[in-house]
Amino acid sequence: MEKLKVSSWNDGKQNTNGKGYGIRVGVKGREFFEKNISKINLSIENSEFFEVKITEGFWRNCTEFRDKRIGEWMIKNNLAPWKKGENPKFNLTILPNNSFHLEKLK
Repeated sequence: MEKLKVSSWNDGKQNTNGKGYGIRVGVKGREFFEKNISKINLSIENSEFFEVKITEGFWRNCTEFRDKRIGEWMIKNNLAPWKKGENPKFNLTILPNNSFHLEKLK
């Protein structure tokens, strides 16, 4: 299974409820996503899989996927909020059927 090194993303508001957080995969990371999909299945550190929407902007210039549950997990695990330029990094494992597994770097 292939793994990508990815980073956390935030809309700049650092909401304490988890809203506005996501994972930036970058332009090269997009190559591991089926073209023009509208959702993926994500598991975070062995959680159950849940659906995450992929915006149309993902395919243009916004190379992140966002979901409140990602932010909630980051906050719960003291990964957010972060200082500017010090956003946490993660491994994103590519699985079959538009599924991905996110975990902290070890």
